[in-house]
Amino acid sequence: MSLLRRLWVSVVVAMGLMLVGAFAVSLLTARSYFEQQLQAQATDGAVSLALSMSQQNKDAATMELLVAALFDGGHYRAIRFADATGRVVVERTQPDQAEGVPAWVPEALPMALRPGQAQVSDGWRQVGLVTVEAAQGYAYRALWHGVLQLGSLMLAIGLFWAMAVSALLRWVRRPMEEMAEQAEAIGAGQFRVLDEPKVIELRSMARALNLMSERVRTMFAEQAARIAALRDEGSRDPGTGLLNRACFSGELRRALTDADVPATGSLGMLRIADLATLNQKLGRARTDAWLAAVGTALQGSLEGGGEVSLARVGGAEFAVLLPGLGLDEARRVFERAQSAVAALDLHLDEGAAMKSHAAVVAYRHDEEPGVVLARVDSALMRAEAAGALMVNGEGAMPIRVPGEGAWRELLEGALARHEFTLVDYPVLAGDGSLAHREFMLRLPSRDGDGVLTAGQFMPAAVRVGLASACDLEALRLGIARLADSADPVAINVAPRSLIEPGFLESLDVLLATAGKDAGRIAVEVSERGLDANLAGLEALAEVLARHGAQLGIEHFGRQLAALPRLYAIRLAYLKLDGSFVAGLHENPGHQRLVKAIVDVARGLNVVVYAEQVHSADEWAAAAALGVGGMTGPEASRRATR
Repeated sequence: MSLLRRLWVSVVVAMGLMLVGAFAVSLLTARSYFEQQLQAQATDGAVSLALSMSQQNKDAATMELLVAALFDGGHYRAIRFADATGRVVVERTQPDQAEGVPAWVPEALPMALRPGQAQVSDGWRQVGLVTVEAAQGYAYRALWHGVLQLGSLMLAIGLFWAMAVSALLRWVRRPMEEMAEQAEAIGAGQFRVLDEPKVIELRSMARALNLMSERVRTMFAEQAARIAALRDEGSRDPGTGLLNRACFSGELRRALTDADVPATGSLGMLRIADLATLNQKLGRARTDAWLAAVGTALQGSLEGGGEVSLARVGGAEFAVLLPGLGLDEARRVFERAQSAVAALDLHLDEGAAMKSHAAVVAYRHDEEPGVVLARVDSALMRAEAAGALMVNGEGAMPIRVPGEGAWRELLEGALARHEFTLVDYPVLAGDGSLAHREFMLRLPSRDGDGVLTAGQFMPAAVRVGLASACDLEALRLGIARLADSADPVAINVAPRSLIEPGFLESLDVLLATAGKDAGRIAVEVSERGLDANLAGLEALAEVLARHGAQLGIEHFGRQLAALPRLYAIRLAYLKLDGSFVAGLHENPGHQRLVKAIVDVARGLNVVVYAEQVHSADEWAAAAALGVGGMTGPEASRRATR
């Protein structure tokens, strides 16, 4: 029983005892009053009758007439006249019943009455004795009516008091409940500030909780800022703020190995000619400032180009990764980039302008990063010799890319005929045990020449408005696979689907069909497609929580400040982006970043997995930093042992 309930019970019991005591005292007082009145009535009646008999003739008729007159005119149970020898001469009696009064009332409240007696005399001679007994019925009726009225009044007072105490306790409990909810919200990563309650005794507690909420908010903000600083330190070039060479190498490796990204793309390199001369003419400080301006110009020219990675990979070399873009589109992108750099209008001598050279090459899945980088470096040397943008199509995947209409027809037909399939990849815990299986959607190609990965058809699905339908098909297939195994599963959905009308309602229905097995399902959303407000993620979390399913974030590492908000929507796990895992055992900056993310996530009860783990060295480094599990080629190799 809660303290407030105990207080309520004690107050009500005390008030009840007081009312019962007052009620009992009132009843006993009323009974005593009626006893005195009835005793007086009997005594007065006896004296009055004896006096009348003493003054009248002593014949039997007169005596009987006097007794009858008194008996008929008052409330008496019995009147007797006995002569001097004790013989009853005249007696009148009647039943003494309290009509409408429960039988237990006279038994519970008995009245101890003595009969009224008086001597009848004739001069100095005693003639007889008059005995009068008052009737108690009407007294009990009056007493019973008083009990009902007083009991009703006491009950009304008791109920009013109980309601008043309840209202008072509710008034006190409301701020206490709000403070308890605030404490729970702080634990859930929600930092509310309460108005100070009107209850004086609770104000200091509310003030302390508000202060704690602000301090915890500040602490999380400082941790997020520290992690962001570590990320920039390990993955950003300090001079330009662009990605550094190590992080860019991770992005390139992911583009070449991750089935979630487009199977083809372009890689470009831009080099500022004669950096040594630039340093000599401008000085190091001005040269660094100009290189930073080049980085800003390049970023501006690439805006709106989709998922593009821009990095400074050397002193005056800038690399651009363009997943999913063909060579013709990549050429146009680099022409804009060269124009943006040229617009900076840097002149070293009269009539001599700074020059830049650029080259673009194509790549495809499963190529080695070193091979692609060597190809773009070779193309860049030819561009320097030719003095023009060099485009090299070697390595491009020879597949026919359908137009938008053809994509729509292909996807709608595949959805109608349920042609999509799932492939699964293991996610292993640090000790090698299975954490869950990650399901990826695949579409067999029409010409029978292999399958299309999600990275190939999902961009088109998003463009033609079929992304949510493809995600629901993946969920349907994944739920159907639950009966074949007891393993937990994870299914990817596109961030765009979360804001599509009807998607969450359909997801709710699908999860309901899974029944208890829904608890083995995790739905993953890529951080890369989420906006700063995490649109749709909270509503998705509510649907998943309703069925016991989990929420995960993949490709995590850019919106680090969102960690407390992700925890507030009951995030189960996050997967570190593969660009932070590439060469982790050789990159102290990324090691500090991963360790910081793991520490914050552990404090929020969120599990951290590492994506795209390619080697045993990367596995060991991630495990040593506290990462809870791994996925990627190394996990697949270990799962098949």
